[in-house]
Amino acid sequence: MKIGFFGCGNMGTAIAEGFKKNYPENSGLELYFFTPSKTKAKDLADRLGGHFVSFAVDMPKDLDWYILAFKPQSLMDFNFAFNSNAKVLSVLAGTGIEALEKKFQINHVARLMPNTPSSIGFGANLFYANFDSEDMKKLLAALGKLFTMKSEKEMDIITSFSGSGPALVFEYARLFEKHLIALNAGASNDAREIIAQTFLGSAKLMEKAVQENISFETLREQVTSKKGVTFEALQIMEKNGLDHIMGGAFTAAYKRTLEIKKGI
Repeated sequence: MKIGFFGCGNMGTAIAEGFKKNYPENSGLELYFFTPSKTKAKDLADRLGGHFVSFAVDMPKDLDWYILAFKPQSLMDFNFAFNSNAKVLSVLAGTGIEALEKKFQINHVARLMPNTPSSIGFGANLFYANFDSEDMKKLLAALGKLFTMKSEKEMDIITSFSGSGPALVFEYARLFEKHLIALNAGASNDAREIIAQTFLGSAKLMEKAVQENISFETLREQVTSKKGVTFEALQIMEKNGLDHIMGGAFTAAYKRTLEIKKGI
C-alpha cells in the first residue's frame, strides 16, 4: 500500500511510526512525506525508509491513501489536485467530511481522531467513513483501539472526551504530584513515579472492568470505606462541585469543536 502524508507533526509521526511497526519490510508499504518546512518530512522519511517530497505538488497522484495531518488552520492555504477517486484520511479536528469533499472535489474522505497515547500504541482512535475503508482500518489498529463512529456528530462529541481526555488526566496527575509533595514537606520521594504507577494500575483495572461489564462506580466503591480515608477525599470533591466542573469542561470542549467547524 502506498500512503502520502501531508504534515508530519506529532500525530502524523505517530501514525507513520505505527504503520511501519505493524508492517514488515517486504510488505509493500510505501510512505511519502511532505511538510512546508521540509525538515520534519525529510527526517521522518530518512528514519522510516520512506520518500521525501519537496513540494506538495510533487506528491504522487496515484497513491492508495493520502493523510491530512496538519493543523486545521492551515487548510485554507493548502491546495493539492487530488484525482477524483483519491482516498483521503483527515486528522483535522473540527473539519467535516463535506467541507473537505467540496474543497478538493473528491468523494472518498474518512476522518480519524487519535489521541496522544496513539503514539505508543494505546490510543482511543475514533474513525468515521461512508465508504469501504477496511484496508486503512487494518493499518490503524497499530495505534491502539479503533472505534468506528456512527456519524460525524458522534465523533465530534466523543472527541471532547477521548481527544482532550489525556490532557485532563495529565492535569489530575500533576495535581496529585503537587499535593503529595506539599503534604510531604517538599520531599518528592519518587512522587511522580508513584502517581504514574497509581494511574497505570487504575487504568488496567478499568480495562478489566470493561471486559467483565463492571461499572467504574463499582470500582470506586471497592476502594471506598464509609467514613474512611478515601471517603473523606471523595466528599471534598463532591462538596466542591467536581461533577459540575467536569461537565462544564467537556461542554466547552465540544462547543469549541463546533466553532472550529464553522470557522470561528
